Amino acid sequence: MANNRQKIFFIYPPSPIMNREDRCQQPTGDFLIIPPLPPVDMMSLSAIAKKYGYETKFKDYSLKNENLYDFLRDIRVFKPDFLVVNVASTFLEQDLSILTQARDLLEDTVVIVKGAIFNFNSYSIMQTYPEIDIALRGEIEPAFEEIIQYHDFKNIKGITYQINNKITSTPDRELSKNLDYLPFLDRDLIDNNIYIRPDTKKPQTIIRVSKGCPNHCFFCLATPLNGKRVRYRSVDLIIDEIKECIEKYNIKDFIFWSDIFNQDNLWVQRLCRMIIENNLKINFSANTRVDTLNEQTLALLKKAGCNLLSMGIESGSQELLDKMGKKITVEQIKNAVALVKKFKIQIYAYYVLGLPWETKETINETYKLAKELNTEFASFYTATALQGTKFYDYALKNRLGEINFEKPYYFPSVKSYALSADEIYEYNKKFNKEYYLRPKYILKMACSINSITKFKSYYDTFVKLVRKY
Repeated sequence: MANNRQKIFFIYPPSPIMNREDRCQQPTGDFLIIPPLPPVDMMSLSAIAKKYGYETKFKDYSLKNENLYDFLRDIRVFKPDFLVVNVASTFLEQDLSILTQARDLLEDTVVIVKGAIFNFNSYSIMQTYPEIDIALRGEIEPAFEEIIQYHDFKNIKGITYQINNKITSTPDRELSKNLDYLPFLDRDLIDNNIYIRPDTKKPQTIIRVSKGCPNHCFFCLATPLNGKRVRYRSVDLIIDEIKECIEKYNIKDFIFWSDIFNQDNLWVQRLCRMIIENNLKINFSANTRVDTLNEQTLALLKKAGCNLLSMGIESGSQELLDKMGKKITVEQIKNAVALVKKFKIQIYAYYVLGLPWETKETINETYKLAKELNTEFASFYTATALQGTKFYDYALKNRLGEINFEKPYYFPSVKSYALSADEIYEYNKKFNKEYYLRPKYILKMACSINSITKFKSYYDTFVKLVRKY
């Protein structure tokens, strides 16, 4: 058992506000309808640490609008034995610069970093930042648990560590066959009232349900990070964690977190039936592929409390859908959206602009489809070539320009063959503005308002959108 006085400090650095889960690194500060999400990774590691008697603390410096000096103050006061830093691929230098600034204060602290980029580039990053002692690779929980138990790095799979300026990478750790090893998230680590549903202003948390995706799309990290096989947590464990959230934290709004939620419709139906049978009065959202939906599953999702499904639609061009490996058709997209609307479940549609084959014609096809679908929520992202994706390798091989993360997800990281980065950015701004300011959309959302809270939420977002663009 660890000494109860040992301390672990988990942080999100003072960089732009964003959700930092490895596969889903996306900004929230300017994307007005995307709320900050609970720090799942840190809550998971904290649950493990507390099992061994550690004292834990978490701070998201960007969300609290705090800076380097606040971080230095906290290090002096808390004096952690371990510092665990979540690093976003697009803000690597900014995130890690605080370690250089705090070098003297961290002399007796084991500095651990985690983030998608360390799966592909841990060695060279640690050469640049000697302040890092350990980089976690792959599924972080098992390696972290062994680190805080044994402190014997050479026998721990899935890490890169540095001792006396010598960097060593241990063998990769095999992916677990199921996710039942994952602890319930340590929700005592955070102020749960910070993380809310935008429309109702009620606390919202994440329940991890599965990992893995067999599709391996051109721009996505899900398959490289979590494997091709979809691995699930058992339904009983998910139900128990939901009950704990309701009874202990009075949280009844959830995001079911997965790379692909409904790959196995029988599993989804079993989860929904268990929610219904246990009389859990909850609301939840999840993601879905358009080619795996069916009426039976949607009926159960609606009855169990599903209020929103997010869909990676990506493009209105069949040519681009094929080239990015999406393995869906425009017709399937239209049919799926119509089917979800039939069950009165809201839809959040995601689109990506500026992949290498994008042209003026294809980018306008995407916006035409988005207007036709007229989903409740939509985000138009610019293509970001994250290290570890097929897109990153393609951009380097085909010389699409220096990969630039100046404004990730708004300003494209590279140009396309037909459009400059500036042109793609202008389309991004235009679509994000025009989509939400269309009379047809405004009328649709106005008719859906059923509370003062929702009216105020939609109105505030509308005003911010007008001011931003």
